[in-house]
Amino acid sequence: MTGAFRRRWWAALAFAASLAGCSEQLTQPGQCPELCPGGLPQGEEQILTALPNQDSTFTGYTARSSGTIMLVGSGAPTLADTSYGVIVFNPRADSVNFRDTLRAYAVDSVRISLLTAHDTATRHVLVQLYRLPSSLDTNALTFDGIRPFFVPANFIGSQQLRDTSPGDTVRILLKGALLNQVALAPADKGLLVMGVAVIGDTPTAGRVGNNRSVLPPEFLSYLKPIVANPATVAITLDAKFADYVSRQIPVINPALLTVGGVPSSRVLIRFPWPARLSDSATIVRATLELVPAEPVVGVRNQTGTLNVQGLAADFGAKSPIEPSSLGSLLLPFNTTDTIRVEIANVVRFWQGGLRPPAMFLSIVPEVETFSRGVFGSTRTGAPPRIRINFLPRFPFSEP
Repeated sequence: MTGAFRRRWWAALAFAASLAGCSEQLTQPGQCPELCPGGLPQGEEQILTALPNQDSTFTGYTARSSGTIMLVGSGAPTLADTSYGVIVFNPRADSVNFRDTLRAYAVDSVRISLLTAHDTATRHVLVQLYRLPSSLDTNALTFDGIRPFFVPANFIGSQQLRDTSPGDTVRILLKGALLNQVALAPADKGLLVMGVAVIGDTPTAGRVGNNRSVLPPEFLSYLKPIVANPATVAITLDAKFADYVSRQIPVINPALLTVGGVPSSRVLIRFPWPARLSDSATIVRATLELVPAEPVVGVRNQTGTLNVQGLAADFGAKSPIEPSSLGSLLLPFNTTDTIRVEIANVVRFWQGGLRPPAMFLSIVPEVETFSRGVFGSTRTGAPPRIRINFLPRFPFSEP
């Protein structure tokens, strides 16, 4: 072996050794101590209590006149409650066009239809109809003013609702002697004014469609023109007025938080928002806790939904809602237990100062449910609070 060859051989051997010692481990984690986790993630919990005197009730967002139903019942949602519906149909003309001529007619039969929903926990629920004076002043309706007309002498008819069906259409057909209950005298000017009551084996309540409903009350008359060889003519009249009156109207206690009712009440609550939750924390769960100051009012199988929504901006009672932040819960009937609503989608908007740490509470559908909740506030009772479970910023090792 010559000297030149020996030198080339040792150089090749050294190069191979260097490659073997510096090979990359492409399938192995990087050896970077400064980027490696320094421990295991540890969940934490923080409880936020509403800011003192920054939780309030505001009433009047949705008026009863905007609703599509009448809340009618006897002894519900509380034993002191009774509500009656009042319906005024469009006037029926005293003549009918038959064979191109206006003619007098005789009434063969009539049918009254109503859209209803009721509590299926109550058996033998009846919708009862009563005749009210055609001169009734609908601008000055009071419970005491119409109560005397709900007597047997003014009874028109009734229909029992199916026990297991939450919704139904009442159709009461009157003919023969029963037509006397809806006969229209000249003094009535073609107006049929009717009262509605809902009763059951136990105190109960129902929801009855009004003149703004998808299916408004209907007064259908089958008429026989007074002429040789008459044919039956049907005339359908919708309600021009439909509303209800209640024995009592709950008084809002400013020291507590009231949500729901008619007209609708909403609750605005502001919370502190600590810096440790603002940016790097990962919110796993957030639960709003409300303690009832009295049993939640409602009807067993017609509960309303408690909605919790964050604010897009805080302008007090007129603050706009952040539409994509929502927590909701069917409000339990007659409970005094703590109400818990999951609101992680609400509080995540508070991180990074995206939205103010405040929320609105409402019961939907507004003015169309018997549900109403009264909760403790920072002034009286147990204040609202949020229980937040989160992962803090993950600790990393130092190089």
